[in-house]
Order: sequence, then structure tokens, then C-alpha cells
Amino acid sequence: MEQLRKVKPWTRILFSAIKFAVHQMAGTFGVPIFAYLLGVSLFNLEGLLGREYSLRPLHHILTETPYFPVQIALGLWFGWLLGKRFLHRSMIYVWVLPFLMLSYAVVAVPTFSAGYTSVLIAEQSRFSHYFGWGCQPKNHCLDQLIVTMPFYAATSYSIGAYLALKTTQVRTP
Repeated sequence: MEQLRKVKPWTRILFSAIKFAVHQMAGTFGVPIFAYLLGVSLFNLEGLLGREYSLRPLHHILTETPYFPVQIALGLWFGWLLGKRFLHRSMIYVWVLPFLMLSYAVVAVPTFSAGYTSVLIAEQSRFSHYFGWGCQPKNHCLDQLIVTMPFYAATSYSIGAYLALKTTQVRTP
């Protein structure tokens, strides 16, 4: 028991940074990848039943819906599940880096519409570009997939972890 208390401060900081980095990757990129793999697996069940299927509805739900409901739901579930298991406080702060990236993009990055634009068409707002129907992958605009969706996934992951930490009682011997 004495050896556990003699951990050097720099190793504690290093382990905390590694834990945060792992949760950052899981919450920001793991959730969308898991959503895609889960969707493909469910659509493959249709193929096993002898029906012909298309992945187009899956792509529409996962990438062309600007509020990304599947990624948000899976982020909440994934964050709650891992938060209940690991009880790492660093999971709550996973939303910060994607938020900073989204804030920078909204403030500093100009929004261009893909394709031809007319002088008579009013320019779309940044809010519509990053949070609405203004930027869609079908129009060769990936800003929401690169910036907004990781923010939603990480935020829902953090909220799920927060709820798990608040509802889990730690047993003390």
C-alpha cells in the first residue's frame, strides 16, 4: 500500500494526460466510427435475410442530417457506459477541444458554398453553414462532418460521462 502512495507527480500527470487523450479520441472519433460500424452491421442483417439493401439511407442518416442524432445518442450511451466503468473525471472535459475548434471555424473560417454561386443569391449565415442545412456532403461540403459532428459526439460523450459520475456511488472499504 505504501508503494501506491509514492507515485511521482510527473507520472501522475503523464497518466492523466494519456487517459484524457484516450477519452478524447474515443469521444470525438470513436463514437462516429462506432455509429457507422453499427449501421453497416444492421444493414448487413437485411442481406443475411435475403433482401437487397442499399447503404444510402444509412449515409443519409449519419452524414446528411445536420444535427447528427445517431452520433449524439451513441455518444451519450458510450460516455455513460465508460463513465460508469472507469470513473475518470477527465471524461467530462472531452468537449473542450472540439468546442475550441468549432468556435475558431465559426469565427475565423470563411464559409463558401460549393458549386456555382449567383450574385443574386444572399450568402448563407455561418450558423446555417455549421449547424443547419447550409453545408451538406452531397454538395461536396464537409465542414459539418469535420468540425460540427465531432463537437456533438464529444459533447454528448461528456454529458453521458457526467451523468454516470453523478449517479454512480463509489464504494469505500
